[in-house]
Amino acid sequence: MALDAAERRLARTATTRLGSLYLLRIRELAIEAALCAAAGTALVAQLAQERFGHAASSEYHDAGALCAAWLEEHASNADPCDERTVSDSDAPCSLLSRMRAEVHRLRLPFRVVATPCLASLAATGDGVVYVATDRKVTREETERTVLHEIEGHALPRTRALRSTSALFRAGTARGTDDQEGRALVIEKRAGLLGARRRHRLAARHRAVEMMLAGACYSDVAIELVTEHGLDETEAVLVGERAFRGGSGDHAGLGRERIYLEAFLRLSAHLVARPDDDRVLGCGQIALDAVDALRPFAA
Repeated sequence: MALDAAERRLARTATTRLGSLYLLRIRELAIEAALCAAAGTALVAQLAQERFGHAASSEYHDAGALCAAWLEEHASNADPCDERTVSDSDAPCSLLSRMRAEVHRLRLPFRVVATPCLASLAATGDGVVYVATDRKVTREETERTVLHEIEGHALPRTRALRSTSALFRAGTARGTDDQEGRALVIEKRAGLLGARRRHRLAARHRAVEMMLAGACYSDVAIELVTEHGLDETEAVLVGERAFRGGSGDHAGLGRERIYLEAFLRLSAHLVARPDDDRVLGCGQIALDAVDALRPFAA
């Protein structure tokens, strides 16, 4: 396997900070490849812990405390009077139309594709932004989702293509995690990290906590409805995100554990070192790689 060969070679020859960053990223990609191969088996939980479970104990504790505080807000669903638009309708204000308009305005090398297979409202991949179909979305949710995907993900990927360093194009280990934290910081700066959004992020974190404590999918969904105020559809979608890759009886990917940890980490870091945002905005770059990659930032 190419990743194995690259890891063996770099393990022998990586003597610089940049070499170490390449080695760490290759090891992370190997874990992610193994996760894909293990989908649907109990091995997913073990590999997911290796990939996503390395937050410092203080960060894990702080994220849990933030989760509890945001769940206590008991944010209700949007007011029934709030205008909602089907996510993939032809209306100019729909999520699909707004995402396409923003990609066109910024001339980004991305397609915007409607798909019925998303638990989230939108997701960004290589050269494509996916938008969920047949979801009723408020205007605020639309603007927040566009901001998150474009400013938080698509623009950094676009800038990475112009970099002279392959690490910007490939990303660094934990770079995707810290990029999610930065995207939430961007939401907060824009005044779009409102009570309902905070409550849903906390619900996702809580779902992973329950899953890792041994709860099955149905138990998680029931608690989200009865204890934390989600409606049935939202509880199903949140549980689906937590248990991705698993069977529902054993733990799945649980990637949602990184959002609050990364949000707290990025928030504190960018208050102390605001200029680092320029480097972070040039690719999927982890905080601990910023200093080494600063000379290569576009």
